Amino acid sequence: MNIQAIAVSNGFGSVLLTILLISRYSTRRHRRLEDHLFSTMIVLAILGGIVETMSFAVDGQPGRLNHLWNVLENTYLYAATLGISTLWILYVDVRLYRSRERLRMKFKPLIFTSLLMILLLIANIFLGFFFTVDAGNYYHRMPVSYVFYVYLFAAMCISVFILYRYRVEYGYVQFFPIWMFLIPVITCCILQVVFYGIALIWGGIALGLTAIYINIQSQQAFVDPLTGLYNRQFIEHTMLVMKTDQRSTYYGIMLDIDYFKEINDNFGHSVGDEALCQAANIFRRAAMLDAQVFRFAGDEFILIMKTDDASSASHMIDRVRGEMNRFNEAGEYPYQLSFSMGLAKFDLSSETIDDFMHKIDMSMYEDKKRNHERIDRERRKEFMQ
Repeated sequence: MNIQAIAVSNGFGSVLLTILLISRYSTRRHRRLEDHLFSTMIVLAILGGIVETMSFAVDGQPGRLNHLWNVLENTYLYAATLGISTLWILYVDVRLYRSRERLRMKFKPLIFTSLLMILLLIANIFLGFFFTVDAGNYYHRMPVSYVFYVYLFAAMCISVFILYRYRVEYGYVQFFPIWMFLIPVITCCILQVVFYGIALIWGGIALGLTAIYINIQSQQAFVDPLTGLYNRQFIEHTMLVMKTDQRSTYYGIMLDIDYFKEINDNFGHSVGDEALCQAANIFRRAAMLDAQVFRFAGDEFILIMKTDDASSASHMIDRVRGEMNRFNEAGEYPYQLSFSMGLAKFDLSSETIDDFMHKIDMSMYEDKKRNHERIDRERRKEFMQ
């Protein structure tokens, strides 16, 4: 055992993650649930690197206090591995789907399993079925301990499955390469399992978390942080590219959430944020691979699609309404969603980007006027009854 090599490896990972954590807080990247989950993984990994180095330092050292530290430190390392595995699954899901409610509905068994394993770890302090520390204060990994490595690998596989399902539902995911986390973590984990006594996993986790953070930060200018859709700046970039493609035909749809202010007023702004994320999911499902979806401003969104067929563009509106109806009929949320939509063709040869944006904006407001008149009539009718 080379304690100096372990200290350097884990120390480098802990310092790297500490800098990353400071950077996140200095830029106020800690407000949303996904930010809290990511920051918690960072903290667990920082402590993991420090604690693992300390556990190697006291391993084999005589004394009751060293024995107690050895037991508690290794208990933390197992718990932290379990915690990061669970948090990674939750982080991937909320990063893609942007829904707290989905976490509550889908991952109760995962949380229960994690809590059960924590209780077993506490029991292990007295019974020694995961690991033991002998009279000479030497740590011994028991065969049952491999369940934590299995859990870690299972978490990685589940995250891949979540990403795959999301791609099936909404199309290709930009700016979230989870393999940049998976490869170093899995590689280091395999090496640590095969070569007993080396310490690589916390360095692998540090490398994976840093790689994910750098990639997301590098693309942050183009993605709306709440919905995960492309933002207004990326619309302008996309349309400049479209202007150079004179041989193709593009259509745009502007979408606005009807009576969105009432959702905020009646249920609060956190529910309003949830509604924006659910609207974004509706647009993703409707668009699939046929179009790009952008959050334009506030509760306004834009769909851009490349097609020579005007009926395909109109069909996109029908698909949005179909997904909207399925969402409302499911009744899983305390609000209903309705959209006003305006459709227009982008005349690349004669229109500027501003001309096109104004055209779909005016088309949307005409639809919005009709929708509000209809909804107001229905409300007056219900009131009279």
